[in-house]
Amino acid sequence: MNFIDRKKEMARLERLILERKGGFAAVWGRRRIGKSELLKEWCRKFNGIYTVADQSLATLQRSSFALALAERFPGFADVIYPTWKSLFEALTNRAMAEDWHGPLVMDEFPYWVEVDASIASVLQNWIDGEKSRCGIVCAIAGSVQHMMQGLVLDADSPLYGRVDEKIKLQPISIGYIGEALQLESAIDAVRAYSVWGGVPRYWVAVEKYGADFERALDEQVFDPIGIFHEEPASLLRSELPNAIALKPYLDVIGMGVNRSGEIAGRLGIPATALSKPLSRLMEIGLIKREIPFGESEKNSKKSLYKLADPFCRFWFTVMASRRSIFDSAQESVRLSIWHKYSQQVFSATWEELARSYVGHAKKLQDLMPSGGYWLPAGRWWHKTEPEWDVVSVTEDNSHVLLGEAKWSDRPFTRSEVQIMAGRIAHRKPPIGFVGVPHYGLFLSSVEGIPKDGYICDGVVIVTAEDIVSEL
Repeated sequence: MNFIDRKKEMARLERLILERKGGFAAVWGRRRIGKSELLKEWCRKFNGIYTVADQSLATLQRSSFALALAERFPGFADVIYPTWKSLFEALTNRAMAEDWHGPLVMDEFPYWVEVDASIASVLQNWIDGEKSRCGIVCAIAGSVQHMMQGLVLDADSPLYGRVDEKIKLQPISIGYIGEALQLESAIDAVRAYSVWGGVPRYWVAVEKYGADFERALDEQVFDPIGIFHEEPASLLRSELPNAIALKPYLDVIGMGVNRSGEIAGRLGIPATALSKPLSRLMEIGLIKREIPFGESEKNSKKSLYKLADPFCRFWFTVMASRRSIFDSAQESVRLSIWHKYSQQVFSATWEELARSYVGHAKKLQDLMPSGGYWLPAGRWWHKTEPEWDVVSVTEDNSHVLLGEAKWSDRPFTRSEVQIMAGRIAHRKPPIGFVGVPHYGLFLSSVEGIPKDGYICDGVVIVTAEDIVSEL
C-alpha cells in the first residue's frame, strides 16, 4: 500500500529538517495507528535513522540501537557502550564528522524508559546540547500514551518543555479508505470503515482482497487462524503495563451495558472502583464517554460508556458472545452470522460519520449566518423524549441543527425520503435549544438524487457520497 494521508503531520516533521536548527518531536497514538510508518517515511525522505526499542535489558537495548546507527555510520556497533550517555556522545561525534543532521527516530521509547528511567535525563541533556550545537533533529514515539504524554507534558519530566512538535496521531479519515482498498463506491467505503475504521494496520492486511469484503472478514477475523481473530485481547496485552485485566470491562461494555452503575453491577464491584479502569480504556482509545449534546462534561449524570473503535464495536457485536461457534463453524455459518448483524454494525458507524461530517460540511454552511460555524455534533437524549442522532449549534446558540441518520443497503426512494422529511420537520427541538432550527436527514443513498444536492420540505439530505467526499 502506498503511503497515504498524514500530510499535516509530515509537513510539521519536514519543517524541523528544513529549518536546519535541530529539533525534537514526540509522536504518540493508539496501537496500529501508523506511527511507525509515518516516521519511517520521514526517515526515507531525509536519509534518517529509524530504530525501535524492545523490552530487553538496557545493555541489549543499547546494542540494538548501535546496530541501527551502524546502517548509517559503519562500524558504530563495533564498540560496546556502557551507558546511554557514552552512546549519544559517540553519535554526536559521528554526526558532526559527516555533517549529518537527522532525523533520528527512537520508536517505542517507553520501553527504554521502563528498563532504565535515566535515559530521559540523558536524552534531555543531549537535546539541550546538540540541538543548537550541530542541529540534529530527533523524535521519540510510542503507543503507551500515558507514558508518552507524561514524558513531554508533565512539568517534572526531564523532557518537559523540550519538544518542538508534539503529534497525537488520530485514525485516518474515511475519505482515504476507498483509495487504499480500491473500493468502487461511497457505500462500500462506509461498509469497510465500519469494520476496519481508520487504522492503517488493518487496511494493509486486507488491501489484497480488493472489493471482496466478506472474504477479507472471514480470513482475517472470523477464521480462528485469522490475524485479528482475538484482536481486542491482543491490543490489551500489548499495552505497557499489560492491560489484559481490563478485558472484563471491555466485554461488558461490548455487550451494550453502558451506564457506570450497570457496568459495576455486572462485574460485581462498587461503582467507585470504575474510574481508573474506564479512564485507562479511554486513554488506550477503545472506549469513549458519551453525554447528551449541550450538557456539561463535568456535571452531567447521564454518562454512557461505549466502544470507540469501529473494529472493536464490530468484533463485540458479531463475535464476542459467539466465540465457540466461530472457533468451530464452517465459513458458510460464520458468514451467515455476519449477515444477521451486519446492518447493526453499519448503522452504528453511519451515525458516527454523520456527526463527524457536520463540522466539515459545505452543504450545511448555507444554513447559518455568514462567518458562523457548527460546533462538533453529538447525540441528544432525555428521559422518554425522542432521541436525535445529530445535534449541533452555532457558537452563539442562534441556530440549531437537528438530524436523523438512517442506513440501508438499498437506496431510499424519493417517496420514502418525503415521508421521513415531513416527519422530522414537524418534530419539536430538544428541551433547552432556542435557536432557529434546521433539519437534516443523513441517508446512506437516495434513488435519483441530483448531483448538486437535494432539499426535501426544507430538510437537507446528506448521503454517503457527501460524507466520504468531504471527509
